[in-house]
Amino acid sequence: GHLRAAVEVFEALALDELRFIPAAASRHKPPPRAPGAIRKRWLELATRTLPGFTVDDRELRRGGFSFTSETLSEIRREEPGATLYWVLGSDAFAGLDLWHEAESLGRLAHWVVLARPGFPSPERLSPPRWSTGAIRRDPRDLARGGTGGILALQVTPIGISASAVRTRIASGGRIDYLVPEAIRHELLDGSYYGADAKTAPD
Repeated sequence: GHLRAAVEVFEALALDELRFIPAAASRHKPPPRAPGAIRKRWLELATRTLPGFTVDDRELRRGGFSFTSETLSEIRREEPGATLYWVLGSDAFAGLDLWHEAESLGRLAHWVVLARPGFPSPERLSPPRWSTGAIRRDPRDLARGGTGGILALQVTPIGISASAVRTRIASGGRIDYLVPEAIRHELLDGSYYGADAKTAPD
């Protein structure tokens, strides 16, 4: 589901590049069961046939808690002329004001919010405190070179979640066609989501 959404984001925003950035650790989620190096490899395998898709491992190399404000600040210093978009689900967007250095987020990038099953649609959520405008629905409303815009982007809903895949693996179920074939065998052969695995929400 995440990959299909990423493809649609890439096309809707006419991006030159879309980066997947695996986190080292999050203050808002349980620790990942699979090590960072393994998760990075899975992402590389899953995206290797998708032009314009890359894996950025800076948060894994940095270690400790991963903070979006730090990551975006680094990227902006490296590419000062680029228009940056941070893509997230409506569940994460609802708690954006609780993020580290939340007041700086609007100065660093535009924000693209995707609907998540079981959560209100992005348009029904309150914008973060730093927002100065309405939540947009048309990608053309986000200024090239600007920051702080919020776009509620509709993508094809696919009822496949990472937590459901982990649960299926843990119970011995098959995951054919639920994940990219390039990583299916690695998910099944590894010890990260086996019968003793405790699954957590995405």
